[in-house]
Amino acid sequence: MTSLPLAREAAAAPCEDDAALVQAARRDVAAFAALYHRYVGAVYRYLYSRMGSVAEAEDLTAQVFTEALQGLGGYRERQRFAAWLFAIARRKAADHHRRRRPELPLDERLHSARKESDPLAQVLRAEALERLAGLVAGLDEAQQELLRLRFAASLSYGEIGVLVGKSEAAAKMAVHRLLHRLQQGWEDCDGSA
Repeated sequence: MTSLPLAREAAAAPCEDDAALVQAARRDVAAFAALYHRYVGAVYRYLYSRMGSVAEAEDLTAQVFTEALQGLGGYRERQRFAAWLFAIARRKAADHHRRRRPELPLDERLHSARKESDPLAQVLRAEALERLAGLVAGLDEAQQELLRLRFAASLSYGEIGVLVGKSEAAAKMAVHRLLHRLQQGWEDCDGSA
């Protein structure tokens, strides 16, 4: 029974810690580095999943953190910092896509798949990635975005809920339904093969 309060404290700690880091960054710009280091990997993974290009994801990641640093005065502590930061990342990605038609998101990953010593393993891996890409492509943009936020950005369901205007429970349920749908699609392909 004592593990439940500890779990709540652990879940609340990043938000509280973020608030302290934001306050420090408002006083001293150099303190923003701690927020940068905490979130740069997740922001990059999220943007890479949207862009499919290392160079574009790196460029947009830099833009996100530049805008976040410049807009730190407008951040309100009642928001979760991660949700605020990923709102910026989503806007940057949307702006980028409006200016240029996107490439296939998984294209670069399919062609630069890790080389394996076994040619058969390479073929099977590439086929599995193509199959998964096809299943994900069958989802609408909002559904794909939920998966990107959860798995590429590693956001909590609460943070996803803030970004998409749903409760934490609704965001969790939506992601689980999508995963079930993808699993059913995968199993249906296995059954027909």
